[in-house]
Amino acid sequence: MKIDIHTHTRKVKSGDALTRNIESSDFGEIVRNTDVKIMAITNHNLFDKSQFEELTKEVNGHCDLWPGVELDVMENGYRAHLIVISNPIQVEEFDLIVKNLSGIENPDKFTITINEIVENFQDLDCIYIAHYNVKRPNLSDEDIELLSTLISNPKRILKEATNSISAGIYISHGHNSIYGSDVQDWNDYLLDSDDLPDLRLPVESFEQFCLLLEKDEATINTILDQKVKESIELVPFSVADKIIIDVYNDINIIFGSKGTGKTEILEALSRYYNSIGHKTEVYKSNDLHLKDAFDLKGNHLEVELSEFDIYDCEDEIEFIKGITEEEVTSISKYRLHFSSQESNKISQELKLKDIGRLDESQSKRNLNEISKILEEFTTFVNYIYDDQTVSKRIDTNLIDELKELLSKILDQLVESTDKEFAENNSIILVNRIVEKFQEEIAKKTGQPQKPLKTGFAEYARNRIKVDLAVRRVIDNTLKAIEPQLEYAGSLGDKGDLYCQTNLKIQDGKIVDSNYSPFKSVKKSPQKEFSKVILSISKHIYSTQLFNKIAELNEIEGIETIESILDLLLFSRHFTLNTLLYKPSNGESSMVLLHQELKKEKEIYLIDEPEKSLGNDYINDVIVPLLKEKASLGLRVIIATHDANIAVRTLPYNSIYRAHDLGLYSTLTGNPFSNKLKCIYGKNTELDWKKISMKTLEGGEEAFGERGKIYGT
Repeated sequence: MKIDIHTHTRKVKSGDALTRNIESSDFGEIVRNTDVKIMAITNHNLFDKSQFEELTKEVNGHCDLWPGVELDVMENGYRAHLIVISNPIQVEEFDLIVKNLSGIENPDKFTITINEIVENFQDLDCIYIAHYNVKRPNLSDEDIELLSTLISNPKRILKEATNSISAGIYISHGHNSIYGSDVQDWNDYLLDSDDLPDLRLPVESFEQFCLLLEKDEATINTILDQKVKESIELVPFSVADKIIIDVYNDINIIFGSKGTGKTEILEALSRYYNSIGHKTEVYKSNDLHLKDAFDLKGNHLEVELSEFDIYDCEDEIEFIKGITEEEVTSISKYRLHFSSQESNKISQELKLKDIGRLDESQSKRNLNEISKILEEFTTFVNYIYDDQTVSKRIDTNLIDELKELLSKILDQLVESTDKEFAENNSIILVNRIVEKFQEEIAKKTGQPQKPLKTGFAEYARNRIKVDLAVRRVIDNTLKAIEPQLEYAGSLGDKGDLYCQTNLKIQDGKIVDSNYSPFKSVKKSPQKEFSKVILSISKHIYSTQLFNKIAELNEIEGIETIESILDLLLFSRHFTLNTLLYKPSNGESSMVLLHQELKKEKEIYLIDEPEKSLGNDYINDVIVPLLKEKASLGLRVIIATHDANIAVRTLPYNSIYRAHDLGLYSTLTGNPFSNKLKCIYGKNTELDWKKISMKTLEGGEEAFGERGKIYGT
């Protein structure tokens, strides 16, 4: 959830922009489309109670509005700005006080001293936010010191910075700091709100926020207890050194000096989760290489040609390899038959020998066609009867009607199939009888047998089949496949890295050494096959056809080419901004970690993710990803030496492994209470901030960034 402690909803002073004015309905629509859950309305020298109440109604249930005012302070001749925000339950009193301030009727000329502010607001429950340093016009350190001496609780004073970086610097130097949007144009608010401070702890009220400012332990524990957690007993080292740690459905950090057992705790957690049914493993940045993670060698590459509208042509290739020529009956056989005089009287009476050969092809096609239809309907009927979900989704009466209709259709199809089967086999039988009679008559009479067929139809049909098969192979060989892009990860400012898979089918012309065969096929038979197939296509109706087919079968390794898939070539590489790119070792670590965090898991166990990564990448890419996982209620457990991760994520639980005089101990705590306590109560309580800054690498700068995520 985000907080905005400095917003304007009206142009009040002459120097204010008109774009600060906002209608209630527009305000509601804009705010509801942001993650802002707490907002203070702080117009210059004015509190409009009527507008405040309208705005509150518009965002009710999404955002909690707090009443406030930005006052012009005059101290020692210098003008500055101080925001006063009141507990919303005191809005009536707050409104009355602002209205009663002397000179408030003229916002452009109104000024007030710090003493006067305290005198007017001291009886209210307020927070004071001073413009500080480069946030102009700013209060001086002396002015803020004066304010802190006059109010009852100096922890209610915050110094407003211009952005997260300056707020972080102030906090690292011991100042309580925050920043707001200071809205100039409500048209930009959706975008501007992304940079507002995050409240890591879900604050539910003004009172709770104030208690967090004071690091009230009871309040912090109450909020933390709202988060799901599990107490786990582990034996990461030895039976004598058991530890019990709390793991929140959020970010959990394990830190400590090198060699204190952080990795062992992660491994023990992995064993524990696996033992109760979760599939986990510890991610270690040095265990993987990017090229292996994305299988650049294609060892596990899977390709379905049908996804690219490419037919595998397995039957066609087998047909082409095994095809033989159909012979045409020579004229000499006819001449021999008709030149001989038939003398056998019995033979002369047998008319069966003169019957011509019946066409089997059409009958066979009819049988295949009806058989295919019967097969499809049978499959569908079996599905209707066997799949239990059908009856759950479709009305029973409709299913019964469908079954009855399908039964009639099946009966008709079976009858038609039997009929076509009988007809086809009758033709085959007649042809065989005629052949046999003619053969036997020729043997008995010595009369040369009359050829049953010219053979030209079979010859022509055979060539046409070869033509169709070859054309289909060539057509599918020439189909282009678009490069396949798989998102690899972010390289920060450089852009997004992709793994690109290029697929090509060898058409006889590809000589690019970057491409490798997809299957266990050598490049030479791939290339020769495509060349010869192209040559065959040019000789379909010539006398050279079967010489070319013989040439195909003589290719060394031709047995490895059984389908178009065996002609497939692939090339895999990384691209950045559409250009070929080879990531460095550090960039590989970036991408692998990014990939790990992008996986959909319930539990993330990560060991030293910062290795080889730059601070900017961790802060701008990895930390937001970790916070995203936390917002989804997932368990993220990280062993780290890096302050960017251990601090900027503001973990719900910090587990510190201490080592002193040869003895190890485990302490837990969090940045909200700023305390680390020993699990067994043997050690004294430690300061979370001091220990973290001392132990973690890169410490103080990261601690300054806590201003970006207020609540610490």
